[in-house]
Amino acid sequence: MESKNLVGLRIKNCENLQNQYQIGSKAGFAFVGVDLFPPCKNKPRSRQEIDELLPFVGSEDVHFENGMSMSECTVGYISEWIDCDSSDEEQSLISQYGLKKEIAWAVHLSLSAIHIPLRHANNVKLAQVLTSFIKSQVTPCRFWITVPLCLQTDSAFEDNELSSQSSSPWHWWNELVTLAGPVVSESLFLVLEMTLNLPEEGVISRWISEPVAALALSTNLFISNSKGFPILSRPHQTILRRFLKLNAQVILTGESWHGRGFVVYRQYVNWIWKCTCEARSSYEEQSLGYENRLQEPLQPLQDNLSSATYDVFQMDPYKYKAYEEAIYLALMSRSGFNGFANSEGDDITPAANKQIIYILGAGQGPFVDASLQASCRSGCPVRIYVVEKNHNALLTLKRRLQTEWANEDVHLVPGDMRCLDNPPAEKADIFVSELLGSFGDNELSPECLDGAQHMLKDDGISIPVSYTSYIAPLQSQHIHINASRAESYSKFSNRIQEASETPYVVRLTNCKILASPQKAFTFTHPRKDIATGSNERYCCRTFTPKDDGVIHGIVGYFEAVLYENVTLSIHPDRHSPNMFSWFPMVFPLNIAIPVKTGQDIKLHLWRCVSSRHVWYEWAVTEPQTSKIHNSAGAAYTIGL
Repeated sequence: MESKNLVGLRIKNCENLQNQYQIGSKAGFAFVGVDLFPPCKNKPRSRQEIDELLPFVGSEDVHFENGMSMSECTVGYISEWIDCDSSDEEQSLISQYGLKKEIAWAVHLSLSAIHIPLRHANNVKLAQVLTSFIKSQVTPCRFWITVPLCLQTDSAFEDNELSSQSSSPWHWWNELVTLAGPVVSESLFLVLEMTLNLPEEGVISRWISEPVAALALSTNLFISNSKGFPILSRPHQTILRRFLKLNAQVILTGESWHGRGFVVYRQYVNWIWKCTCEARSSYEEQSLGYENRLQEPLQPLQDNLSSATYDVFQMDPYKYKAYEEAIYLALMSRSGFNGFANSEGDDITPAANKQIIYILGAGQGPFVDASLQASCRSGCPVRIYVVEKNHNALLTLKRRLQTEWANEDVHLVPGDMRCLDNPPAEKADIFVSELLGSFGDNELSPECLDGAQHMLKDDGISIPVSYTSYIAPLQSQHIHINASRAESYSKFSNRIQEASETPYVVRLTNCKILASPQKAFTFTHPRKDIATGSNERYCCRTFTPKDDGVIHGIVGYFEAVLYENVTLSIHPDRHSPNMFSWFPMVFPLNIAIPVKTGQDIKLHLWRCVSSRHVWYEWAVTEPQTSKIHNSAGAAYTIGL
């Protein structure tokens, strides 16, 4: 998001909307929030009274005579007297009638969003009105549902018992989107009212998992610095930064307490945003634009990757430095060995003390460079066989053989590592491969390395030595909605049969991990049981969340031991610094499963293997039972 689109201003009692908007626009505000209908001194008591109400914002206010329009920069606020779920039945019916009139008018004006506050736990009738209205519309509409970040001890909201943990503002919102369902929920977004007293981390992280469109900042939250300018306290700054990272906008509410007006508040928020952007890690920079986007996992065994894909991965400095260090340590540990023997008919004569390295799945050659660097550092000479099946990547490798590696002992071996037509005559001392996916084994590293193991010496080393996957219960309304509607994505049409039962690679931002990840599957190379063992796996893991939440899926991570103490990890507690080659894997659920604090969550995951495919199946059996997703690989498989 650009700074010019960041901050909006709530305007009350606006006499001339166009004039106020132009003033606000010149002051740097991106949008304004205005009342759709004039405030009522007394609540309407009949439909006739509502019918007689004329809109406060008319078509002439948002559409200018010169053809310009401010409709996309205007958020329409529903009248404060409307409460569809009022305990007063008559007031409830009148409110429903009034709400339908106001939101219909807002859609008629093509406003960017319609603002509706949640006042209490029971919002069933509101959900029914919104669901019916949204489904009846031809063009999409956006609703900004406003709730406080948390309830305050002196809260003016109805019912004192609502301050309990079991009925917080998040529970109000969750009930609303549950009643609405995934399709309607695409139109529902959150506006969080920042409160003076801030909640604990569990509450904030739960809000992070929701589609937060904006934060409402009251001017009463600001304090004055030594120069008299308004600023937020450090705890409030921290929370603001976290939501700005999610591309949330900010809407200022209340009265200005500074002589220069609202512009100083806007400038301060923009400064916070600028500092937040400048503090991004290289991981955050490289993943911009991928936030919460469902990506089909790569299948490099079945598909030939493009040069652009290789280039993105080769920009990851940590991974290649880690591989170089692992190769260096492996060379140092084997540099005293001399297990070579001449082979008749081989036109390459083995040299004493040369370590034989196979680069399995070389791509465009970065692991060749890492191996040569490790050889130089260790003083151990090497002979490198570069194995690659991608015919396009082979052209790049041939060119590098004739230029950069012309004076090196590097040899190209085209073909699938599992069944080479002309394998090297000498076996490898060291395998170097990077066949890891976001879940460790999902790019079929076990099957590939098992198929190549006959080319590794009995005492040979595989880099990586092992890799372990981890799973945890995931809460993310974003992911749930995106997976539910992904059937319409043309890019998923060929390989994915059912989008809600397909694993995805996702740069997770709007999410909450409901409990710490636990180990799922581990694979070790070289395998000692290669003749009898299987790469099929099953695990059942139990988790206990600390807060109420909703299970929308299973998130997967991996860690790899390259050699000795050299590791790669996307585990959230020990992520390799600024490594961006892998985002987490998500196994979505086709239904959302609510869970209470202290309830057990039981997750099941299978890795299934046939002669032609590998696939995952997954299910939840506690706190309630889901179906087994992707049974028999009906929705998605990985080709062997």
